[in-house]
Order: sequence, then structure tokens, then C-alpha cells
Amino acid sequence: MNREEAAEVLVRGFALIVVIVALVATATAGQEKFTVSGVGSYPISHSITSMWLAGPDHRPLLMVYFHGPEEWQNTKWKVDSKFEKGKPGWAELQSEKATLRLSMNTETGEAGVQSSKFKISESNTFLVLHVGESLVPQKIISLGVFDLPASKNQPASVLLLETNPELVKRIDKEVAAGDR
Repeated sequence: MNREEAAEVLVRGFALIVVIVALVATATAGQEKFTVSGVGSYPISHSITSMWLAGPDHRPLLMVYFHGPEEWQNTKWKVDSKFEKGKPGWAELQSEKATLRLSMNTETGEAGVQSSKFKISESNTFLVLHVGESLVPQKIISLGVFDLPASKNQPASVLLLETNPELVKRIDKEVAAGDR
């Protein structure tokens, strides 16, 4: 075998390895579970604040709106969280008035809102009523599955409400019913 033939075999072998690596990388990427890598929070009104867990692409995986008495969220908050690739992630905001806790198990697709568990495939958006009201038990309402936008010029929770007027109506309806 001369040099040219050897070089041709080497190039073909290299091309085959590149194709195999590309196929394995594509297959692995398709099987990769979503990962929780961050948290966001933003006040929506005097009585509603939002919190979400986001993936590496900054798109929320879980969105929760928390409703309480006027100005309940205007307090000092302590933030705690844990995010590790491929493991459950969680975040918690804690104040004298309330604790807001979200979690996501990437293996099972299970989301935690406060102390309750839900399948993210069944609902990725929630409303929690009676936050900061010590005498009234909190009520967690599943609002459904939505295409959750990444924060851009506005927070993700605001963008979600702006692009889904039916969600705003549903939250208003649930808040009104919960106040009775």
C-alpha cells in the first residue's frame, strides 16, 4: 500500500468515526431529560407574584402564580435553591409572611408546588391561593399546559399572561371564587 492509498483509508476511517460520533451525539441529545438550572420571580400585581423554574435555555419548565392579601409580597425574602445537572432541582423563597417552594424531578417529570406533587405533562402552570394568610389553608389550582416563554424584554410570567388572555381570565375567576 502506497502513501496515497494509506491516506485515503485514513481519511475514510476518520469520516466514518465523525459520522458515528455525530449519530451518537444526536441520539443522546434526543434522549436527554430536561434539567432545572435556574429560578425566576416577578410581582404581577399588589396581590399576585410569580415564580418559575427554568431550564438551561432559560425557558420556564414550571410557572406558578401566588395570590395573597394586598401587598403580602412586599417583604424581605430569603432565597435558597439547588440545581445539579440530571438531578431534581428546587427553589424556595421564604419571608416572615410566606414560603414559596417549587421543585422539579427531571427523571419522573414530577413538579412540586408548595408541598404538593403534579405531573408536568398534565400541567406546567399553577395558581396558589391564600398565600400569606395563616388562618386559611392554601389552595393549589392546576391551570393547564402552556408554551412557557423565556424572559426577554419582560419576565416570562408577564409574557405568558400577555400571550394567553384566557389564562388571565381563569386566574381572575379563581381568585374571585377563592375570596368568597
